[in-house]
Amino acid sequence: MWGMIHKNTNISITVKENRVEATNCRSIIFDRPRNFTYEPGDWIDLEFKNLHLNGGKTYSLSSSPTEPDLMITLKDGISEVKKELARLKLGDKLKITQYGNGNKFILNPNKPSTLIAGGVGIAPFRSMLQEMVDLDNKNSVNLVYFNKTSEFLFLSEIKQYEKLLDGLKVIYIPTSELKKKDKAKALHAAIKTIDQSFYIAGPESMVETTEHLLLDSGVALTDIKIDIFGGY
Repeated sequence: MWGMIHKNTNISITVKENRVEATNCRSIIFDRPRNFTYEPGDWIDLEFKNLHLNGGKTYSLSSSPTEPDLMITLKDGISEVKKELARLKLGDKLKITQYGNGNKFILNPNKPSTLIAGGVGIAPFRSMLQEMVDLDNKNSVNLVYFNKTSEFLFLSEIKQYEKLLDGLKVIYIPTSELKKKDKAKALHAAIKTIDQSFYIAGPESMVETTEHLLLDSGVALTDIKIDIFGGY
């Protein structure tokens, strides 16, 4: 159900692949449990069986509900959880203890949208765009993709989405040599109108800064949805 959180679940999932997507970033693919349904933008809480580890356990799904497997995409980190995730191999089992979407981080099919990703924050947007392709969605969507380098995650897939979706426009913005005011200018240049829905996903500082820029530009708070990615 739209915007619903499923609590206290105990759903076993099995690792199919653990692959490096870019420097210090990886995707982990799991077998999708039978009858497991979700929406693009949903997240899952993960736990290791028989292990109690420190670190964040919540990860946005980068797979689309239209795909046969589940996938999360994350940045490697120093926490016990992140280190254990990096070591996962084929056949390892975890469990989903909670999943869903409590922040209405779901595309509005009746309104144009701008998706603003910072680094690995592209994960939920990859889910949304893949579903748009698979369902032949005609909605108007702009993707503004900030990344420290030109090593953008899912670059080849996104370029393919651009070819398949007439309503999709993508702007790639490497930020390593940009000052704060230059990032703000780049964002303002990418926004054609404030009369749309805005979705921001990325590190906490990036999300907060971007949200304030949108509010200062006149965007209504109710038109902004956020998904914060912790570093841990």
